[in-house]
Formats: sequence, structure tokens, C-alpha cells
Amino acid sequence: MEELTVRQKFILNNLMEKGPFTLKGLSQQIDVSERTISRETSALNDWLKQYKVRISESGGKLYVDGAERDLGKVRESFKEIPPLWLLTQEQRQVLITAQLLLADEPIKSAYFSHQFNVVEGTIGFYLDKIQSWLQEKNLTLVRKRGYGLEVKGTDWFKRNAFVDLIYNYKPLSELLTFLYEDSKDYLLLAFFKVTFGEKLTSLTKEIIDEIYENVSLTNDLKFFSAYIHLLLVIKRAESKNPIELPAQLVQDILTSEEFGFMTQVEEILHNYDINLPKSELAYLAIHLQGDRKLLENEDEAKRLGFELDDLIREMIHLTAKKLNQEIICDETLLKGLIQHLNPALYRLTMGLEVRNPIINDIRHYYEQLYNAVSYACRHVFSKYNLTIPSNEIGYLTMHIGAALERQNKHEKKNSMLIICPNGMSTAKMLYHKIRNEFPEFETIDICSLRDMHDKIKDGYTMVVSTVNIEPKILPDLTVISPFLPNEDIEKVRETLARAGKEGALKKNPSLPVSEPGEIEKDFNTANIMLQNFQLIPLEAESYQEIIKEIAQEINATHLMDDEERIYELITKREEKGNVIIPGRHIALIHFRAEDTAGPFVSAYRLKDFIEIKGVGYSSEEVDTFLVMLARKDESNYILELLGKISVALLENDYFAEVLRFGDLKDIRSELVEILNKEEES
Repeated sequence: MEELTVRQKFILNNLMEKGPFTLKGLSQQIDVSERTISRETSALNDWLKQYKVRISESGGKLYVDGAERDLGKVRESFKEIPPLWLLTQEQRQVLITAQLLLADEPIKSAYFSHQFNVVEGTIGFYLDKIQSWLQEKNLTLVRKRGYGLEVKGTDWFKRNAFVDLIYNYKPLSELLTFLYEDSKDYLLLAFFKVTFGEKLTSLTKEIIDEIYENVSLTNDLKFFSAYIHLLLVIKRAESKNPIELPAQLVQDILTSEEFGFMTQVEEILHNYDINLPKSELAYLAIHLQGDRKLLENEDEAKRLGFELDDLIREMIHLTAKKLNQEIICDETLLKGLIQHLNPALYRLTMGLEVRNPIINDIRHYYEQLYNAVSYACRHVFSKYNLTIPSNEIGYLTMHIGAALERQNKHEKKNSMLIICPNGMSTAKMLYHKIRNEFPEFETIDICSLRDMHDKIKDGYTMVVSTVNIEPKILPDLTVISPFLPNEDIEKVRETLARAGKEGALKKNPSLPVSEPGEIEKDFNTANIMLQNFQLIPLEAESYQEIIKEIAQEINATHLMDDEERIYELITKREEKGNVIIPGRHIALIHFRAEDTAGPFVSAYRLKDFIEIKGVGYSSEEVDTFLVMLARKDESNYILELLGKISVALLENDYFAEVLRFGDLKDIRSELVEILNKEEES
């Protein structure tokens, strides 16, 4: 065989640069059968003989075997292959998306077909996946025959999506190597060459190094993020497409003390003949100091129209309910969550995104807790049109996980139950060995097989046995020898460490059960709220007139008697925070007040669309308003019901349609379905 095919080059390159791989792993990357991979590797081995190299298999995985000098000769033979032909399916999709996000005009799919050396049908398959991904980022992919491909949406959302792409393209460690050490990674070089060009990529590295001397970029993640945002800013400014931001925001940023460092940044850019418009300077300032608020002492939650303490307690209650165990909201937990959520809310309303490098570790370590916190955040924050991303949920999970471990440590000392049917002398010998080896166990009890069912009800950190017991009876049992050899000591130590993180979720007291009278009261309140639901057409045409009409309608229910106060509360919510449900043409206004007689939910429809601002300086046309009102001291049960409604607005297409186009009976029927639904996560 004189020359390799493109597929064979792809297989060999992947095995050399990223291997070893299983047959299945390689076949999925190229979208061919495992039999084809076997045939191609056999052909490759014939070709590799000239280099004294071969593809071998070990432990079910393929790898390239040979001396480093010989492997270098194989790599040399790859030099004439265009790097873009060697990308995986996922990497091609990333690069296509990146180019579409930065494009100033539509791009034809034939261009990508030629660029990656694949047929247009393959590009169409990629575009289906890209389209779904862009929708999650509040962006739309336009695909028109004869017109081409174009991403529609605000530049703010496009840039956020672009940054996400880069973090999905390569691990952070490799991205940092590229930035710090002038990495020769052909995949990264290809990405930056295609999207920004070699000259701009290299120049921006020089500039960010100078900026670093004037701005405190406290960790690697922030440094790399600043580099990417600077690349985006210069690229968009060069193409005469600067970002559009509210004039007042731009002025506030560039004249504030906190962003005084931007004067030096602007001077550095001038030295490189780069003159940015004010909006781009403001955008860059936000991302250089994105984790700090414009006003250091401002309470972001109050600015958005709600008390953060209330939301945190509601979130903790729902998390505890999901886990079926009590979580004590002590001062340390409350303070920690406030300190994290306040700037997090600012980031969310600004359309900024936080990176969490250990999110996968958190999901694994705190799996049960992470899912419960995620559920709680959906139901609490969706009422305020805030979607808490997984990275932020990870940080919240760490705070609550630490609180549970503190709680477990203070309230329940480590305890062990030894089940030993071998006689009391054997049991006592094991007891003393464990006592000497593990002084952290405050209580160690011994029982027989006969008595174990009664004893395990007491709740132990750990249960060990000298004999095997049916897993259905004791799923968390640790079997050890009465002589406690070294391997069993290690086994106990690992189980104890695991119990440190999980024990609080399994052994702590269950949630207190509500009194029957309280439950009945909550049910009655919920029924009244449903019965009082109204669907009201509005004649108003301007936003201010709409709010006045809604205030009048709420006032007429006598739940609140001060019409001006209602108007003020609704206006404050819209002014301070996003009320748009993305892509729904629906606005959700939720607020809590001390002077309301009970919870209230109603829908209001307009004759025509009006435009309202959303997150990330976007705007959307709205023709339906859903208003939800709750008391300041509302019961957790009612708050959870309101959370179910807001989650349905975000996630249930049918409910959104019924709300906009259905009659009163249709909407009430759907509300009953939503409120009665028991969610698993």
C-alpha cells in the first residue's frame, strides 16, 4: 500500500495522539462499524512495517507500539495532511459552530463540506445537532436553501456560546498550555487559526500579558477567560460589528472607580493601534472583573425585588424535602449562600457565565445532594425567571454538603454495629481491634444475627459483619474478618470516609411531619388559589398601561387593597429583573408582599405584541402575562406549587400554548395537572 486513505490517516493519527482506544470508541468517532476499523487497522499495520511500528491490542484497547524515533518518522509523514481533515465529528461540529457565531454574513454548507473533506449530507447531520445546542443558548440557526447558514440572536449570547465551545473543545489544562507555553497542539492551532487567524491569536497573547500586570486575574481560569474575551472584542471591532449595550450601563462602567483600571487597558490597546468603541471597552471591563459587581455594597437580590434570605430558606426546605431529611440552615450556611448567590444573581441578570472546573467531581461526590439542589433551584428561582446553570448549582451543592457534614459531625458521632455470630469471645476480640484502630468511633455495639433487625433501627454510621448477609436485608454491609487484617482495615477506612459524605444524607433525622391542621389549611389555600384563577383580556397598548390594568384587576379581588402599592411592586420587578420566559412570548411576574391576604395566580392577554427587555440585553415580543403573588410568610407548600407553575412555563411547551391560546377551562385543567404532578428530579 503506497498511500493511506483519509480514514486510515484519521485512525492512525487518533491512536498516536490520543490513544489507546477500544474498537467501539474508534468506530463511534468515525461513524463506521467495528469490523471496518479492524480491516483498516490491519491495512495500517502493513503500511507501518516500513517504520518498524505496529498497532497492537492490550486489555481490549488499540495502541501504536514502536520506538519514539520511529513514531516520529510516522508523524513526519502526516505533515501534508490538512489538520481539519483529522478532526473528530464533535470537533468538526465545534469548529462549524464557532465560525457561524463569528460570521458577519451567511455561510453555505458547501464551504464546510470542502473545509472538512466530507459530503454535504454529513454537514446537514452536524447542523441538526448544532441547531439544538444553539437553542439552549438563546440563539437560532437559520438554514435556507440558496441563502446559507446564519446564527440569529444578540452578540452577547453569541459570545457566551463561543466561550462555551472552547471549553468543550479541549480540557482546561490543554487550553492553558496553549496560552502559556506556545503549544504545538495541531487541533488548538487549527481552531484559533480558523476562527481568529494566526496574527490576531499571537498578538492577543502579547496584549493579555501586559494587561495582566495592571489587572488582578487571580487564577488560570480567569486569565484564559480574559484572553478569549479580548480576542472576541478585537475581532468584532475589526469587522465593524461592535456589541450593543445600554448607553447608561456603558457610562456607569467606564466612569466607576472599580473599573478605573480600564484607562490603563485602553492605553495598552492604543500602543498596538487598537481603538475600541466604548461599548466594547465596557464589555471587556465586565469580563476582566466579571465576578465583582458594579456597586460593591449593593444587595443584588433586593435590587431584583426579593429577599435573598427567603429564597435560600425556601431552597433549603425543598432540598431537604427531596432528601427526606432535615437540613439546619445555620448562620454559616446562610452567610455562605448569600455571599455566593448575590454576585451569582448579578452574573445571571447580566448574562455572564461562571466556570466551575470541578463540576463533574461535585456531581459524582455529591450525586444525591446535587440532584436535590438542582430540583430546588428550578422551583425557587424560576418564579423570578432565573435559570441557575449547573456550574452555579455545583457551588451551592458544596455549601450545603459542607453544612450537612458539619451537622452530621455535631449531631451524630460515628457509630458502628458489629454483627458476629461466631460467639462473644470472637466478637470482643474484633471489638477491641476496631476500638484501637479507629478511635473516631464513639459507639461500637455488638449483636447476633437474631438481634440485628432491632439493632440496625438505631441508625449506625457503619455496620460490619463477620459473615455474609443477604444484600436485600443489609445493602450497606461491610464484611470483615474477626482478625481484622490490613485489607479489612483499609476497607473500613474507605467505608467510613464514604459515610462522611453520605452519612448525613442517610442517617440524619427525617423532616418533621406537618400537623394535620396545617396540611388541611395548605390544601384549602391551594384550592382557593385555583378557583380564583382568572383569564383577563387587556385593552392597554403600552407597558405602563398594562401594569395599571393588572394592578386594578388584582385590587378588585381585595387580596391587596392598595392599587398604587401593587403597581409599584410589579413595576419594580420589571425594572430590576428579567420577566421574559425565553421563546414563549410570555412574561412572568412574581412578587411577595406582607400586605396580601393570600396567594394569587392569574393570566392577562394582550391584543397585540409589546416588546420587553430580557437577559443579556436582548428583547422579546410578549402577548401574555402570568402574575403570581404570595405572602411574605407564605407556606412552603404554596411556594412549591408556584414553583411548579414557573418550571412548567420554562419546560412545558403545551402549557405555554394553552396559556396563550386556551380558554379559562383549558388553563385551569392544565394547572391542576401541573400542581398534582410528582416530579422525580
